[in-house]
Amino acid sequence: MPEQKRKARRKELSAVGTDPLDALDSDRLAGLLGQRAEKPNGASPPPEGPRAMRRTRTRREAAAKKAEELQLEIETTPPPKTRSARTVRASEPEPPPAVDLPTRRTKRYDPRPTKRAAEREPDAETPPAEERPAASEEPQAPVPAPIERPWAPPWEADVEPLPSLEPDPENPDSVVAAACALVAKGRSAQAVSLLGRALAGRARSSAVAVELGRIHSSAGAFADAEEAFQQAVRLDPESGDAHLEMGILQSKKGLYSSAVRELEEAIVLECDPARGSYYLGICFNQLDRIDDAERAFHQAIDADPLFDRAWYQLGIVWDRKGDVDRAREMYQRARQVAARTRG
Repeated sequence: MPEQKRKARRKELSAVGTDPLDALDSDRLAGLLGQRAEKPNGASPPPEGPRAMRRTRTRREAAAKKAEELQLEIETTPPPKTRSARTVRASEPEPPPAVDLPTRRTKRYDPRPTKRAAEREPDAETPPAEERPAASEEPQAPVPAPIERPWAPPWEADVEPLPSLEPDPENPDSVVAAACALVAKGRSAQAVSLLGRALAGRARSSAVAVELGRIHSSAGAFADAEEAFQQAVRLDPESGDAHLEMGILQSKKGLYSSAVRELEEAIVLECDPARGSYYLGICFNQLDRIDDAERAFHQAIDADPLFDRAWYQLGIVWDRKGDVDRAREMYQRARQVAARTRG
């Protein structure tokens, strides 16, 4: 059996051809060619042995044969025909004949007069025309000087006079109505002047002083407002409006204890119950008298059910007590009342 394999091997080698590399064994061939390094992509090593060498040699021979065929084909191919210059000139269209365009002659400047110009000139020299003066040199009419008038400061009373008090100058109600009309027009300064003259005149009353204190309080002049309210209390100690406005002013200044005294006295003297109870509840809430504040706000709502601020402050009281549902209900009621009042 080994003898038959040996004969078949010799027959195969004789058919391919003898090559010195075929006599090398695999170990020596690997040592001569070197081992191929492993690549990171996991490429397999090249095949080894006489068969691999024969395969490589066969490929090289095929590539050389292909190159010889290409070279032979290039050498035997005839060169492409090139067009002669005469053929190219014959095929190209002839350009149109050049046309000589008339050139425009420009007249040169000649300072010497021409024949016609000399004939047109008169024999005697004509006198030069009189030069007219320029427009700027012509005499202009004198501009009249502006008339100077003495400056007079604008006086608002000339534009819109003060309301007349002639019908009843001793009636404080007419003075207060005129002052309210001026405040509505944005003329608070004239309203203050009017009320001051009334207090210094025959219309001196607690109502006039209260209105004057309201204007000062809304403008932030708390000192003047307090002085006016004190004058109103002195003129009429039983005036509920005077005590009410004094209590509101004390609450704005942060004097809640004195404000509570004034407001309670104003409620006793039958002032506006809704305003008096509302500001009384505000002071009680600031003094942490929650139950008294709740009672005061309920009194304000009973006096005026459309008093949306009283509903809102009552919701704040219930919120401080921890009843969130009642507080939410009061807030919602305040929004409904406010929308109804605006509508």
